[in-house]
Amino acid sequence: MKRVISNIAATAGVLALVAGGAVAQPVEPIPSTAEGALDIPELWDCDRIEPEYAQWLEDGNAPEDWRYVGKTYRDVDDDELYSWQDWLDWVDDAGCGAGIAEAGKSPKAIVGVLVAFYATGLIAALSGDRAISPG
Repeated sequence: MKRVISNIAATAGVLALVAGGAVAQPVEPIPSTAEGALDIPELWDCDRIEPEYAQWLEDGNAPEDWRYVGKTYRDVDDDELYSWQDWLDWVDDAGCGAGIAEAGKSPKAIVGVLVAFYATGLIAALSGDRAISPG
């Protein structure tokens, strides 16, 4: 009986390793020349992708469902890898998109960030330099 249990445990362990290995296999990056691939970073500018993405979000779509999310691309000229997250970081650094990258990539979050920003400014303006007693 112990031998049967031992064999079952060993088989389960091997199956787990095989299954884990199958899941852990890296996905080949999409060549930048493939149809529908995200442009290479050298071609990025605020007017190319941001308006389409912003409209897509305004239409009520989820950020994680955007066509470039979760994919890795390879620039065929220099083999550099890039992704949608790289584009979001670039947008943030370039100052495009009214805060799309930092606001969690959703229109409601963008409105929340803007409201918080203006509310903080209003509170600071109204409070002035008054000292508060530690009471």
